[in-house]
Amino acid sequence: MYTLYHFPISCSNVVKIVLELIDVEHQVCIVDLLNAEQRSPEFLALNPSGKVPVLVEGDRVMTQSAAILIHLSQKFPDANLMPDLASEEGMEALKWFDFISASLHGNFDKVIHSERISNDSDIVKANAEELILKQLELVESRLLKSTFLTGEQPSLADYYFAVILGWSKMLSFNLLERYPTFADFKVKLKVASPQSNSLQAL
Repeated sequence: MYTLYHFPISCSNVVKIVLELIDVEHQVCIVDLLNAEQRSPEFLALNPSGKVPVLVEGDRVMTQSAAILIHLSQKFPDANLMPDLASEEGMEALKWFDFISASLHGNFDKVIHSERISNDSDIVKANAEELILKQLELVESRLLKSTFLTGEQPSLADYYFAVILGWSKMLSFNLLERYPTFADFKVKLKVASPQSNSLQAL
């Protein structure tokens, strides 16, 4: 059985969604980031970086959301979370997954935690939002041509993007009003993946 150390509004939500899609036995332990539980000795013993998600299977401890997600997609191929990574479709899926989980997520981090970067947090946020807008335009362009980011079937990139859309309140503009394509995308993703209660709740 898996144990997921998780905070609901964080990127660990993608791992929770994927565990539900795989339909594998798991339990969830909430790590309250707002009360600094990630800095507790007990949690730091699991992950010295003090970050969620952490996924535990027996005596095996897995960290880093992107690594966990790729691992699960390969361990449970019947869930069809990613195409064959050695194929042309797999390369396309990996490209979008990296773009969403690293590039877009990275700029949202700058908006959410601007004070960690500079005392002038307003400038940090403004610069990050400018980059986010450019990245969202690329995503929108893709979703105008394709049901999901990597074709007609959702992949890890789509589930990660759906979670990131939940962070839109941190921005200075209404993301879904500006990009109505993304609201349509969320509806289609939920219809395609009804077995994930966490996804339905987004």
